[in-house]
Amino acid sequence: MLKSQARRRIATKAAVAGVISAGVIFGAMPALGALVGPSPVSYTCNDGTAPYNFNLTLTGPVATPSPNQAVTVTWVISQVIATPAVTASASVPLASYIYVEGNLVASGTPVAVAPITLKPIASQVPLTTLEGGDPLPIPTMTATVTPTATGSFTVKPDQFIIRVGSSTAPAAYTCTIAPSASPSTATPPALAVAVASPSVSATDMDTSTPTPTPTLTPTTSKTPKPTHTVYETVTNKPSQQVTKKPGGGAATGGGGDAGPDGRTFVLVGTVLVFGAGVGGLMMRRRRPNRG
Repeated sequence: MLKSQARRRIATKAAVAGVISAGVIFGAMPALGALVGPSPVSYTCNDGTAPYNFNLTLTGPVATPSPNQAVTVTWVISQVIATPAVTASASVPLASYIYVEGNLVASGTPVAVAPITLKPIASQVPLTTLEGGDPLPIPTMTATVTPTATGSFTVKPDQFIIRVGSSTAPAAYTCTIAPSASPSTATPPALAVAVASPSVSATDMDTSTPTPTPTLTPTTSKTPKPTHTVYETVTNKPSQQVTKKPGGGAATGGGGDAGPDGRTFVLVGTVLVFGAGVGGLMMRRRRPNRG
């Protein structure tokens, strides 16, 4: 039996640990999607203490998953303020880890005909050094399940194990769901997940008319043939020459062959000039000399 002062000490430490663990848990949680809880559930652990009261919360995907799409489920276990509380049996330094291993049961047509068990594992370093009797913070666990068909399936929490120091350390607490005990219950919350085929919207459909691809006709290139240039000289035949003289002469004012030749006038003019020159010399020689 615990004394009243020890009970108050444990209750105070449980409240402090609850506030600290709640801040760590909800600060690390992703955006909420489908959510159930927190729901009170009683667990019986292997330390022989009366059933422990925990609050369990399950969070599922935000959007409706499709077949063959992985679904992540988050499982939060928080201790309530009321005693008893899961506490450290000895001092837990800052360098040590607190491990939790849990079982989540998934059932429904999209996952399998028979229920399947998911085994998430999580770890956490305490924010402060824990002394013996201090409440243990319980890390948040996540598990992944992949549905293979449309429909809906459910995920429920089951037992969990807490270890201190390492993942291979002896179990500090092995807890299973207890029969109904006030104020908690033995019915864990069930998270329902609907699976549907992706719908194709009108914007995703290609309604444009395909443009026909033009057919290209191959063009055969031909080598040009060499050209030959032929030069031809055309000579007028005698039959094409003019054989008849025009009647009469050109309209120049005189006959064609009438009158003396022009050379006669040139010769006469030359003789006259020569004679005039000789006559002039003779007359100059006959002038009397003047004294």
